[in-house]
Amino acid sequence: MRVRALVAAAAVALIVPAVPAFATETPSTTTEPSETTTVEPSQPETEPATDPATETRPETVSGPAAGAEGAAEEPTAAVVTTVVITVPATTPAGGATFPVTYDVENVEALGANPVANWTITGSNGTSPSGPQSAPITLDADGVATVQATMPTATDTYRLTGFVEGEGGATDSVTVDLGSVDATKPVVTLSRSLTTFYPYKDGYRDTVTAKFTVNETVGFTAKVVTGGGTLVRTLGSSSSFSGTTSYAWNGYNNAGSRVSGTYYIRIETKDKVGNATNAQISVAASAKKLTWKTYSRTVTAADALDYKYVGSCSTLKAPARSDWSESRGLRSNTRCKASATSSKATVYTENVKCLPKSVDGNYRNLSLKHYGGRPKGYTKNVYMVSTVLRPSDWAARQKHQFGNSVKWKTMASVASPNSLIQSRTSTQYCPAVWWTAGLNSSSRYDVWKYSVGIQYRVLA
Repeated sequence: MRVRALVAAAAVALIVPAVPAFATETPSTTTEPSETTTVEPSQPETEPATDPATETRPETVSGPAAGAEGAAEEPTAAVVTTVVITVPATTPAGGATFPVTYDVENVEALGANPVANWTITGSNGTSPSGPQSAPITLDADGVATVQATMPTATDTYRLTGFVEGEGGATDSVTVDLGSVDATKPVVTLSRSLTTFYPYKDGYRDTVTAKFTVNETVGFTAKVVTGGGTLVRTLGSSSSFSGTTSYAWNGYNNAGSRVSGTYYIRIETKDKVGNATNAQISVAASAKKLTWKTYSRTVTAADALDYKYVGSCSTLKAPARSDWSESRGLRSNTRCKASATSSKATVYTENVKCLPKSVDGNYRNLSLKHYGGRPKGYTKNVYMVSTVLRPSDWAARQKHQFGNSVKWKTMASVASPNSLIQSRTSTQYCPAVWWTAGLNSSSRYDVWKYSVGIQYRVLA
């Protein structure tokens, strides 16, 4: 039997035979073998004298039952043995089994058929499963192991145990099991786009997933199909807490571009095995940006948004009977004013909505008008047009036109983004604005305008 420091602290009582109540003296060590004990006259001659050396002693009972029959029998002290209980150094997970080792001193005092007993209690002192026990076989060193089960509820637990046999029981020992964490990690997951376009043209080529976890976990970020098949591994960590992001470009692990509906999935597990998985869908579109051409013709009446007519001038509608919805600009028809006077000015602002470009980009703007000298008019003829820049409404692409009646180009701009109002607005239509005006007693008829432009679509 191994000797431990713990033995020194344990109270070990010896079983001492009780002295029989009817023994009156201790036999002398000097009595000769031939001597006989004197018999009292009152005793019958047939009754033999009692020999202290061969006297039968009363049976000693250890434990609480000793002396229960009366005060005449003095109870003896029970045998007390000690036990060391060992559990894993790492807190077992909730619901997991774990070894409990009993290391017993004074095994002989336990007697036969030893049984290990244990109770696991929480912080409030109650036991989820109640007392537990299991027969054990102690080895030559007095060691045996049983399997206990850790409660599943979140709490801090202790184990109290002892060993008992037919001859006695060990003392009771309490050891800490640690805290069970049954709370799963909390994960929030979001993505930057619901649909993105992996074709590498600079338009929404990637989607970014951002996730936050409230405790330290190991995690894997991946892209999977609806059936759970792995498409792309985005990243992982063995120990992480807080917020991080991963971008997916729409390509699988083999380097091929994919399309369809997929799921960005985050799988987390905390240090005691509690797991939380979160996923969010995203559509990878096979479409890509392409340029599309837009061209429309609109009458002068339809394009007109604002007009200024000086007091000496006129805006005739229509300009000619054979030009429906045309407009005639006439300077100094009511009176004569100098060229610099606002009275001699006729001015219009015109606008045309454009189709929405997916990414707000346009190219190759073309503005034209159909018009020229009024019928039968032989004097001075000219008209000036400009394109307005919405940021400051300054005039751009200024041109002057004369006598001939035909289609005439007012503006041709390869990169017209700065000339388009609300091109990225979600509330208003993108639009191009232009002016037409004159003074100095000039006259000019405009029948219609043509607007052409290229814009981007997904196809």
